[in-house]
Amino acid sequence: MSKYDHCLWELLLRQRAGELPNCDIAMIISNHNNLRHVADTFDIPYHVFPITKENKLEQEAKQISLIEQHNVDLLVLARYMQILSPSFCSRFQNQIINIHHSFLPAFRGGSPYHKAHERGVKLVGATAHYATTELDEGPIIEQDIMRV
Repeated sequence: MSKYDHCLWELLLRQRAGELPNCDIAMIISNHNNLRHVADTFDIPYHVFPITKENKLEQEAKQISLIEQHNVDLLVLARYMQILSPSFCSRFQNQIINIHHSFLPAFRGGSPYHKAHERGVKLVGATAHYATTELDEGPIIEQDIMRV
């Protein structure tokens, strides 16, 4: 979870409005503590695992344990802004959806809108795809675009 709150609010509000049928949000996992108030608003447990290069694998192991403890079926990355390790991706193969703010396969990685603007692209979009060990390369689930 990044420090930006718009994706989290969007998912939680849509779930509350019944637009995500059969979806129970078990928890929110973040590497920052700044959006705890959003989770508290919806009475959803909020877990923080600060990640650095030195502790990444250790923190991911703790996340995996927590996710398994709660029998979570699906993980949604919405501005998580961390590259998951191959072992994490392998453990939850086809269970991690990444919401990428670009029309993949173009403009992978960070700052895709900046890259699109530099190229003069007139259509931008978003892509939901399964996370794999290859950054922004997983099978595409859904895409949508809008004209700039």
